[in-house]
Amino acid sequence: MIALGIAAAIALTLALALPRLLIGPTLYDRALAASAVVLRAALACAAFAVFAGEAAGVDVAIACVLAALTLAAAVLKFFRARSFQPPLVRPAEDG
Repeated sequence: MIALGIAAAIALTLALALPRLLIGPTLYDRALAASAVVLRAALACAAFAVFAGEAAGVDVAIACVLAALTLAAAVLKFFRARSFQPPLVRPAEDG
């Protein structure tokens, strides 16, 4: 019963993070909100799995967390460099 209450609380915080995702002032805020939404969804999935007594739900939650970490790193790298490819030449050194 406690797991169901935790899942409901996580769903509430998930609903509170959605406006930041949709109308965030900058792209970085939206990327952070997207990462938070995926992580909270994984937590809710794990809480529901505990409530239902299914171990497979926890595995799905762990896979979601790992995917969210990889996705967040890729998105932020793209925002910084505007490309996934490393630069072909080194920048000139000032000296």
